[in-house]
Amino acid sequence: MKKIKSIFTIAIGVALASQIKINFFVPGFIVALSVAILPVFLYFYKQFNPIEILFVTGIIYPLYRGIFLYFDTNNLHTTLGFIGANVLFYFSYGILFYLLYWKKKKKGITDLFFCALLCDLLSNILEISAMIHFKGYSYMMFQELVIIAFVRAVISVCIILLIKYYKSLLIKEEHEERYRKLILITSSMKSEIYFMNKNNSDIEGVMKKAYLLYKTISEQKYPTQLKNLSLDIAKDVHEIKKDYISVIKGLEEMVGEKTDNVKMDIKDIVNIIGMDVREFLKQNNSNVSLEFQIKNNFNVVDHFYLVCILRNLIHNSIESMDKTKNGYVKVLIMKSQEECIFVVSDNGKGIKEKDIDYIFNPGFSTKFNKETGDICRGIGLAHVKGIVNDIFSGTIDVHSITEKGTEFTIKIKQDKMEGVSV
Repeated sequence: MKKIKSIFTIAIGVALASQIKINFFVPGFIVALSVAILPVFLYFYKQFNPIEILFVTGIIYPLYRGIFLYFDTNNLHTTLGFIGANVLFYFSYGILFYLLYWKKKKKGITDLFFCALLCDLLSNILEISAMIHFKGYSYMMFQELVIIAFVRAVISVCIILLIKYYKSLLIKEEHEERYRKLILITSSMKSEIYFMNKNNSDIEGVMKKAYLLYKTISEQKYPTQLKNLSLDIAKDVHEIKKDYISVIKGLEEMVGEKTDNVKMDIKDIVNIIGMDVREFLKQNNSNVSLEFQIKNNFNVVDHFYLVCILRNLIHNSIESMDKTKNGYVKVLIMKSQEECIFVVSDNGKGIKEKDIDYIFNPGFSTKFNKETGDICRGIGLAHVKGIVNDIFSGTIDVHSITEKGTEFTIKIKQDKMEGVSV
């Protein structure tokens, strides 16, 4: 069903394209755009036999043209003659295309060009020969048929190349979008794995304390029920730890450690983050402006973690713009004295002085849902500080003035940022 539909679509497309035409040589013989787009259809529908396509086209198009021709001439005999010549053209074109191009195992765009030229030329000679009853040939006629075939073959190839170029642009754009999303997703997963590994250390501490409690109770004359309960707690914590480690290993296998070995240009990182944040602002109808200023370019080896850091800080700044008019977030990136410096500033509501000392603590948050009253989990800045300290061996400082804005400054040694051995 799909094949029949495609073949009829091609035939109708050819019929419609035939409206762009000029008369040539003898009455009824026309040079139409339809023949120029024939090779285009045959190239992109190469899964279908060209003989089948051209035989259907050779019936639909001549009938379509014959109806208009009959109303113009009111002569059935002349109309049938022209229809017969048209049918001969398309039938011969299909057979020639099948033999010269479709059956070949190895074929390229050059092969298509010469095939289109020969199919056009030979089919036109047959068509016009039928119209003039195989007499009255002239050298000029053959010369002009060659020129027409050449021009239409060039048009066909140009259309194909333009379509292929357009498709390649779409594919490239799609690949870039997928790559950008992959970077963002991997960045989020790696930061979560890092945080889970830190939590795993806490679970290890709880397990040790639970087992120590069991030993202490065992050495004292406490009830057996209490001793068994403390042992069950130690066992349960141990099982939780095992499951937790299993989840971490599974996530690490999904992400893969090899992905960090490829360095990324800071400009590419900024481009990915910028597109993501601006898309977020657009979706949320936010009037916050985002500006990046890169004074020095450099490579980043642990780029996934840096993406996580900058995204967290930028989104925190955006969230601080609750009702701020003409809100902005500025990101300054530079190198100074062998340090890579990142400054993220905004003109939001700022951080209260009493909260400054606690903002990097896990679980601390001043944000809550006004409708539900639920407090945000508050691990964003804890993530940032932990990754800056543990992954990059860097520092992070914050300066904030209530109702005026906040500025985070991150400093990381250049050799640590670029993965240079010292």
